[in-house]
Amino acid sequence: MEKIAKAPKDCSSTELNTFERLVSDGGEVSLAGLRQRIQRAEKLLFINNGECVAVGAIKNPNAGYKIGVFEKSNAPEQSKYQYELGWLYVSSAARGKGYGRVLMETIKESLAGKACFATTREDNAPMRYLFSQFGFSKLGQPYKSENGDYSLVLYAKT
Repeated sequence: MEKIAKAPKDCSSTELNTFERLVSDGGEVSLAGLRQRIQRAEKLLFINNGECVAVGAIKNPNAGYKIGVFEKSNAPEQSKYQYELGWLYVSSAARGKGYGRVLMETIKESLAGKACFATTREDNAPMRYLFSQFGFSKLGQPYKSENGDYSLVLYAKT
């Protein structure tokens, strides 16, 4: 298994295409402007096992988006969190094999103790479990997603 964490500018076009395809497969993000948002990320993470089986990112969220997430969830102190974890996705064929944990370990190493936040679907028990295992705490209240008929929950780690 290979773990890769690097800035988008250091990724090949094949890596960027693979990242975007897997994030799109997850079906939970707005595809409009996705490539530009990917290129603004601090780091992209790839877990390869013969092929890319999982991706994630340490994102540099824009201020308006971050304010909106914290306001919708009624959570305080959004200014404490510079980074957002996002686009965490394990391919359907690779689920249940520990790749989500490897992804979170890689993210933890890449963050080096910096504060960050993340959101996940309220009904995504595996992701909520991983967040709790890696020291994230639930903040505020669940809120309705703009990308589908589900609620999101805000998590943060300082």
